[in-house]
Amino acid sequence: MNNQLKKYKFYVQGMHCKSCVLLIESELNDHSLVERTIVDLSGGCIEVVGDFKDKSEEYIARELSLLVEKHGYKISTERGVVVGDSKLNKWSDFKIAVPITLVFLVLFLLLQKAGLVNLVGSDGTTYGTAFAIGIIASLSSCMAVVGGLLLSMSATFAREGDRIKPQLMFHGGRLVSFFVLGGVIGMLGSAFTLSVSATFILGIIIALVMLVLGINLLDVFPWAKRMQIGMPRFISKHAQGVTKLNHTLTPLLVGIATFFLPCGFTQSMQLYSLTTGGFIGGGLTMLSFALGTLPVLALISFSSFSVVKSAKKGVFFKTAGLIVIMFAVLNLINSLVAVGIIPPVFNF
Repeated sequence: MNNQLKKYKFYVQGMHCKSCVLLIESELNDHSLVERTIVDLSGGCIEVVGDFKDKSEEYIARELSLLVEKHGYKISTERGVVVGDSKLNKWSDFKIAVPITLVFLVLFLLLQKAGLVNLVGSDGTTYGTAFAIGIIASLSSCMAVVGGLLLSMSATFAREGDRIKPQLMFHGGRLVSFFVLGGVIGMLGSAFTLSVSATFILGIIIALVMLVLGINLLDVFPWAKRMQIGMPRFISKHAQGVTKLNHTLTPLLVGIATFFLPCGFTQSMQLYSLTTGGFIGGGLTMLSFALGTLPVLALISFSSFSVVKSAKKGVFFKTAGLIVIMFAVLNLINSLVAVGIIPPVFNF
């Protein structure tokens, strides 16, 4: 064992979910002087073990911070917030986020009334809602891991002079795998023949998962980070490890692996797929979600687009959080209506 290894504790600003944890650990563990990294989401801090010689903690924090700033995070030696991200600014973002959310809510209810998007349709599927949630997910920090993998893969293949084909393989693999794996989940749900009570309980769980996800995106209630659930860690780490393979099929495999990354949005849609009752319903639900994420991920592929680098990222995340909370409440209401506990509220 290297006797020069020392343990350091730093603080991180900008973390929202378990995707952030996985991305930060992956970036820092690639540093040549870092032995291991442990990220504490609820505490907003990281523990880094490495051999940094006689460098000061401030110097190490700046060096590590450079590795994750491209993803919207900041590492420092003291707990607190960076300039421009104060508590006052966090709350002031709601002045823009709330009106945008209200407009979105009105439009969504109008489309719902017209039958163009359905939270609960006659066949139990939620394609319109899945697509809308996919759009929101692509603008949130929960897509940080997917965006990070995509950027890393793009840079690698661009250096080799191949820019277009890997992108097409990634997005194609992602869409096909979401349909197929979503279909498998739908088949599993049908195999167990979920009762009305089981479907109701699953609907409540979905609503709660989305509620916690939305609250965390608001970034004003640190306690909510302790309540997040996620994909088992060993699955997520193996899924991300696919990017380290050097093979022609790597972009395709990375696209497939994104199904298993710790994104709360993806997991909520996977839970939905259980209730669809078959392969086609589950597959189309997950495909609709993946199609919703496609425009922003395509922008990431062929440009330097990044929400986390935007001066208005606080507004983006708070708007996304409020909309997700809206979806959680609407789905909770619809679950209660479906079992007859309350009468229809919006006459959907």
